[in-house]
Amino acid sequence: MKKPTAVSHLLEKGEGMLQRLRKGAAEADRALAALRASLPPEIASEVWSASLKGPTLTAFVRSAAWGTRLRYVAPQAAPEVGRRLGAPVEEIRVKVRNPGR
Repeated sequence: MKKPTAVSHLLEKGEGMLQRLRKGAAEADRALAALRASLPPEIASEVWSASLKGPTLTAFVRSAAWGTRLRYVAPQAAPEVGRRLGAPVEEIRVKVRNPGR
């Protein structure tokens, strides 16, 4: 019978699926930070997640009202987000989702 492996050991080794999950989480954190830094503070605080896939950044906001405000400023924010990420951002898509649901 194989001896159990501690999760902390798997995380330290960073192999396979756990490595991809860690990398994806780090990329999402980086995208979120770049987006928040490019937005007015009152909107930035309502964005709770973001991810970049190709030239499209998808942002998640807490309510439809904040989604509307983000959609309004997104075209002006996209070039700044791209500069901060070092990758072109041609579009910012906005999705309304409450974190934890």
